[in-house]
Amino acid sequence: MRFFSIIALMLPALALAGPAEDLVARLDQLRALSGHFEQTVIGEGGERARDSAGTLEVARGNRFYWHTERPYEQLAVSDGATVWVYDPDLEQVVVRPLSDDLGETPALLFGGDPSAVTRAFSVSEQDRQGERVTYRLRPKAGDPLFDTLDVTFNGETPSAMRLEDALGQKTLIDFRDLTINGEPTPGRFKFQPPEGTDIIRQQ
Repeated sequence: MRFFSIIALMLPALALAGPAEDLVARLDQLRALSGHFEQTVIGEGGERARDSAGTLEVARGNRFYWHTERPYEQLAVSDGATVWVYDPDLEQVVVRPLSDDLGETPALLFGGDPSAVTRAFSVSEQDRQGERVTYRLRPKAGDPLFDTLDVTFNGETPSAMRLEDALGQKTLIDFRDLTINGEPTPGRFKFQPPEGTDIIRQQ
């Protein structure tokens, strides 16, 4: 009888755990992740605009390493304060301060402060099938880079992100072979431009 009384007391608390709280709880368990990604951009008319793939590493403290390897190489790195975007074909790197606006840098969803998610987005549950659940995030700030951001988890592991902008262009990102909460690669979140690289600084 005591067991059922405890369950009855828990039910109101469980009922209050909505999609936003559920998502924050999942993100709170992520201190770091690394693996591969495949990205597809779908144009406004539904045409497949381009595909790309590469490796990523994200760690708490707004640190990330996003290396697009094909079809054209590009590297985006942040140490939590500065972002370097390096284009080896152009031999140039753009250096700018990191914005803590999740609406500008979706990668911070996994490496930033989980509690900031509910301040930046309205969160709803888009789909749930067994252990696979998708949350839909809508930016609260005006003039966002995207209208919706769908984040899918398979159990406790992120498996995909889907972004759609106001014009209907979609960016689909699938994560592969992820390692969760491993030790970050030493020096991964700093970037030293190769000699001869043009450096463009933005404020």
